[in-house]
Amino acid sequence: MNTKCVSAKFTSTNHHVESLLSKRIQTVPLIDDLGCIVALAFKDQYQCKISDRVIAQDAPTYVIAEVGNNHNGSLALAKKLIDEAKSSGADCVKFQMRDMGTLYSNCGNSNDVSADLGAQYTMDLLSQFQLPDEQLISAFDYCKAIGIQPLCTPWDVSSLKKLEAYGMPAYKVASADFTNYELLDAVATTGKVMICSTGMANEIEVNNSIRRLQKNNANFILLHCNSTYPAPFKDINLSYMTRLKQLGGSLVGYSGHERDIHVPIAAVAIGARVIEKHFTLDRSMEGNDHKVSLMPAEFSQMVTGIRQVEAAMGEVKDRQVSQGELMNREILAKSLVASRNIAPGERITEAMMLVKSPGQGIQPNKKADLVGMLCKREINQGEPFTKFDLGEHQPVARDYRFSRPWGVPVRYHDFANLAVQSNMDLVEMHLSYKDLEVDFESYLPESSDMDIVIHAPELFKGDHTLDLCSLDERYRQKSVMLMQGVIDLTRKLSGRFITKRPCIVTNVGGFSEHEHYPEAQRLALYAQLEISLSELDMTGVEV
Repeated sequence: MNTKCVSAKFTSTNHHVESLLSKRIQTVPLIDDLGCIVALAFKDQYQCKISDRVIAQDAPTYVIAEVGNNHNGSLALAKKLIDEAKSSGADCVKFQMRDMGTLYSNCGNSNDVSADLGAQYTMDLLSQFQLPDEQLISAFDYCKAIGIQPLCTPWDVSSLKKLEAYGMPAYKVASADFTNYELLDAVATTGKVMICSTGMANEIEVNNSIRRLQKNNANFILLHCNSTYPAPFKDINLSYMTRLKQLGGSLVGYSGHERDIHVPIAAVAIGARVIEKHFTLDRSMEGNDHKVSLMPAEFSQMVTGIRQVEAAMGEVKDRQVSQGELMNREILAKSLVASRNIAPGERITEAMMLVKSPGQGIQPNKKADLVGMLCKREINQGEPFTKFDLGEHQPVARDYRFSRPWGVPVRYHDFANLAVQSNMDLVEMHLSYKDLEVDFESYLPESSDMDIVIHAPELFKGDHTLDLCSLDERYRQKSVMLMQGVIDLTRKLSGRFITKRPCIVTNVGGFSEHEHYPEAQRLALYAQLEISLSELDMTGVEV
């Protein structure tokens, strides 16, 4: 349709694609040799996709449970780790593959007495605890079967070829290989997403490896990392992650070897889109990675913290008052109220104003704006000034015509005032727990030609939140008793309105603190609700 569309070959360098983007051109199609769109490049946006999971600045953080060799050579333990990682909220389980014969100069011989102490210890562990290739592939298959993404770090080109033959969707490059150009080039050639740790590299080496990745047109994410086991907090330098983002012009993340869960959560707060932490079922097992690994409960707590921080981050924009703040502003804040009765036509002075709670009128910072205004209405002592007293348009009550019956929410004390201002068909009486003890007869007429709906309180005396679904039997029974009180009051109120069988709107409970309940738990709560409803005398009302 657009014959002058600006596009680039999918094999073009990042530099060339960036040169095509501008304020006018925000998106460039990347095409193959047949002119078919393979991908899209967006100005100032970085994202990639691993299988069906998008990793982007505005997407949930991609959390990797690094199993590595913490399976200690047991496929059964590997599967348990996979199960626990999924239950803990991980997006991905990562393993490692090595060809010992090609990786080490002595062919991985842990009995080589001439080997360095550290290398000898590492080779000894690997010779004991590596999974055979066929079992490692079985672990990948198990990940897919239970619905979690498998990833793997190839430590050599030979292992990369095996993983490519399997169909690994992306690759993790270890810190030890960030300066290994042969392996970097080989992984980049696959065209898969590369998640690259940068531990053990200095600034010059980081820069050079980034340029190498860019030259290969690699789709990469850089992970800040300190490759000490465990990493001392004083050496982590988490702030460097922002520098890494500048250097790479890419998404960044954090791979942590420190103890505890707080640093990864902090990393998310400053822009990490990938988090990698070691994962184990027993920190006392042989192997240095176990000591710096999180247990399932800790990993789950970390994921919860990450998701909470993500929800809290928001975006940079003008400060807005949230729904909860608006409610609390009315309850807790202060407003300007009349210190005496004020007649229409009087000029408002500072002496006519007091600052009082609640905040139902204009705020105290508007006092100077209000001084000198002509009063347009009769204001009683203690009544709050409103924005209409500052000259804003005053809405006028009138009659309405709709295709359905209509009404407004009211309280006892304002029913009489609102009922005469328009032609409402019904009112929804919002009750507080205090209203259950009030003599409503002094507020409501003996008869009304309107229908009524009752909105039950959710909060009762003693901070009891109505919960007809509670698994705590004493709590549920108290909720039933309180709800029965609302029903009994509704029957009394209905005698003053034309409604024959009034409806009661209520929130029945079943709350969760952090996330939606899984279906099995919801069904148990529904069963509790059914019991509660069966215990209520609902004669003449509909809940």
